Amino acid sequence: MNRDESALKSGPAAPDPGAAALPMAAGDLHRLIALHERAPDPALLGRLRAAPLRELFAVTPDRDDALQAMALVDEVLGDLPDPIDRDSLAGMIADFDAIHRQDLYRTCPQERSWVPGDPLPGLLRWHEAAGLTAGGPAAGPADDPAGGPAPDHLVSELRLLATLLDRQDARAAVRFLDEHVLSWVPAFCGRVATRCREPFYAGVAILTSAWIDHLRDWLGESCGQPRPAETPDPDHRRRRWSDGRRPRACCCEAEPPR
Repeated sequence: MNRDESALKSGPAAPDPGAAALPMAAGDLHRLIALHERAPDPALLGRLRAAPLRELFAVTPDRDDALQAMALVDEVLGDLPDPIDRDSLAGMIADFDAIHRQDLYRTCPQERSWVPGDPLPGLLRWHEAAGLTAGGPAAGPADDPAGGPAPDHLVSELRLLATLLDRQDARAAVRFLDEHVLSWVPAFCGRVATRCREPFYAGVAILTSAWIDHLRDWLGESCGQPRPAETPDPDHRRRRWSDGRRPRACCCEAEPPR
């Protein structure tokens, strides 16, 4: 294990990420994005089953929620037939649609459904500053995929965050986490984990929330940017998950604005 990998495997207080560490973290984000941007297929799940998640991710948060989530996903993958066929994924595909497209669980994957005010102007400024082309200001989760996700969609925000990490701009990544990603993604993930039918998506949601929370700690420590004063305490953010399958309580006690 080289210096950069060692720093990423350690706790969030790593003092210097090193030149290659931020792009490695960006690679992890793209792995998470792949689990959220499309319904599962045999090829994707076959690749995931070929290696445990703890070996696949460069950033491995050493915390109960993340470890239980990875174990849960690995368990689900291990129970699938070999080779994996589409018939065995029918439940997962239906759950993906319920979460990301049909809003059956009230889990719209767009920031505007979770925060007061309109996040789009600020997000468009972030895209412009990063030199990225934002997707159209889509109306909801069931938009035409050919048009690309809206700027406030989970996938769009994680892609922009990955771009900032690829460019080794840790301070900008921290600001973007505080201004946008962390303002709603933990609540979204908490609701998915408590309402979805498939353990696979409970694990994906828990892992996503834990990973971005860990990333904020790690980046903030490395560049001297503490969390905002209103941030929930660590015990609230790192709550334990019952039996590695469902959280004891959703991160969002109140209903999001509609």
